[in-house]
Amino acid sequence: MNRVPARTILAYFAPMLVGITLISLFPIVYNVYVSLTNRSLFHFRHFQFIGLANYATLFSSLNGDFFIVLFKSFLFVGICIPLFLLFGMLTALAVNHPLTRWKAFWRVSLIVPWAVPSYITAFIWKFFFNEQFGTLNQLVRVVFGPKAGLPWLSDPTWAFGSIVIANTWMSYPFFMVVFLGALQSIPLELLEAAAIDGANAWQRFWRVTLPLLRPAILPAAVLSAILTFQVLNTGYLITQGGPFTSALKPGATEFVMIYAFRQAFQLFRFGYIAAFAVVMFALLFAVTMFSLRFTRLVEEEAR
Repeated sequence: MNRVPARTILAYFAPMLVGITLISLFPIVYNVYVSLTNRSLFHFRHFQFIGLANYATLFSSLNGDFFIVLFKSFLFVGICIPLFLLFGMLTALAVNHPLTRWKAFWRVSLIVPWAVPSYITAFIWKFFFNEQFGTLNQLVRVVFGPKAGLPWLSDPTWAFGSIVIANTWMSYPFFMVVFLGALQSIPLELLEAAAIDGANAWQRFWRVTLPLLRPAILPAAVLSAILTFQVLNTGYLITQGGPFTSALKPGATEFVMIYAFRQAFQLFRFGYIAAFAVVMFALLFAVTMFSLRFTRLVEEEAR
């Protein structure tokens, strides 16, 4: 066979590569440009170049909105990811257990929360959390009396927990699918050999199953952490970022994407939120690179 010259291959791929590069880079470059201006609803066309003023506002105080929102977002991710892992692992082990019947039915049923659009899930959970006629408080009143009830959406701590519950229910099936595929790829001979050597069920899981699942856990956790960090529908549709203790401060559930949405489309601070987006892009890029490097090191040690 005749070998195709590299220049010919490059000529075929060049239009696609140029197009993808422009589509990817233009929004980033334009966003950086907007972050250096005072563009807003009142200066939409006749805006001015103001340099790094938006970044100075962003980092103006350690008690500023940016750090409050960032702390709440990282706390939210730090609570959600272990819950995703826990419930995903438990459901995967239950479905994959040899004594489980109707495995196809359970696989389809348990994946429904992940398959349903997030805005529909948010409205369902908002009804569940309604403090007057919601399902959860109705159950509380059945057990503790007609005047009982929990402030699911009006108390900052309970509202934060409510978003965690809704997001966990919506996201854990992703980990179940990942773990189920990984469990089914583990050779049964390894588990049988461990059982013959006297290992009980917990020892087989801890010494054999879990190490073999590690290559699947880390990439799924990194991807899910990034997606959870960017969650908008769940928090905004259930609590709108509240409850708010002050009109000038972020609400109890005002995470990164909710804060960005409110600043851009309610307060119309386009230059400020463009600077916010640049900083978040750099932060998530650094975290992603570190996570990929850490994952690669773990995989090399496993080999």
